[in-house]
Amino acid sequence: MATVAFVAGEASGDLHGGNLLRALGRLAPEVSAWAVGGPGLAAAGAEIVSPAEELAGMGLALDRLPAVLRARARVLRRFAESPPDLFVPVDYGGLNLRLAQAARRRGIPVAYYIPPKVWAWGGWRVGRVRAAVDEALVILPFEEAYWRERGVAATYVGSPVLDHLGPRRFAAEPGTVGLLPGSRPGEVRRLWPTLLDAARRLAEGGSAHRFLAPLAPGLPRGCLEGPLAGAGVAVEILDGRAQEVMERSSLCLVASGTAALECALVGTPLVVVYRVGPLTYALARRLVTAPFIALPNLVAGRPVVPELLQPDGRQVAARAAPLLGDGPERAAQLQGLAEVRRRMGGPGASERAARAVLAHLVPGSPR
Repeated sequence: MATVAFVAGEASGDLHGGNLLRALGRLAPEVSAWAVGGPGLAAAGAEIVSPAEELAGMGLALDRLPAVLRARARVLRRFAESPPDLFVPVDYGGLNLRLAQAARRRGIPVAYYIPPKVWAWGGWRVGRVRAAVDEALVILPFEEAYWRERGVAATYVGSPVLDHLGPRRFAAEPGTVGLLPGSRPGEVRRLWPTLLDAARRLAEGGSAHRFLAPLAPGLPRGCLEGPLAGAGVAVEILDGRAQEVMERSSLCLVASGTAALECALVGTPLVVVYRVGPLTYALARRLVTAPFIALPNLVAGRPVVPELLQPDGRQVAARAAPLLGDGPERAAQLQGLAEVRRRMGGPGASERAARAVLAHLVPGSPR
């Protein structure tokens, strides 16, 4: 019986890894798995050797380092004592790239699901990926050519976002604006006041009259409610209902990240906003090499949606107002969002990724 090892260091990776393992179980029920993971991989049948909850956070933060080192030691011990037939790291490049290198040294094949985004920054890691990975299973369409051009076997399996979006249930409400400031407390703290200021300006200008915001799972309600007291605008907060906010809104103001791609796939015009601390911004200007920060623009290969770096509320409102009408700006963006949807393909990323994994376990298996 074949064994697959997974390492997913954050909630999103655990979700995607769990969906992949569940699909793999449908294709090959005899395959077993162990993992560094959370409830997603556990529910899919993996033996959890180290909980992902201990690792959650952006990068290898110092307060997470002891947990990261413990997880790394447990995985390396399993690699030595009972090597799996395949290692599937899921995202979380800080730890997973090192583990992939260790797996390769022991002759364990590596199929990296959602490899490091070296096309955005850290291009020096390309050589490390090429040396440690048998195949990269990528979730953005342009990534396949990027990796292949650099000597890494790569397969575009589709975006898990398409699997998670449900069928549309709500019609867009004219004059309604969705505010999506992100899912992490620090991200929300930096961006929420700017979005509220932009919302106030849109309301005063008469282009919008209703504002909705989803509360991300696990985010304290006070992160959104606290700043509302002096914001001069009313916002209806919907617990965990991001897709509903996107569907009901005529326009969304969205933090840069996966939510921007989700909004584009829903088909709601959007403005992408990015705010970080001054030091992080200074470093990013030196390190980031991607032509865009917004995923819809990266997928389209051109500026489909406005992306604003370190803006104030006035700048956000100025770019948002024309998109609330029926003018050429909105029409052009809707056309661009349709292009993004076409490029992303259809749902079924987990199934395609599972077939690619099975091909490593059983050579000649259909993909």
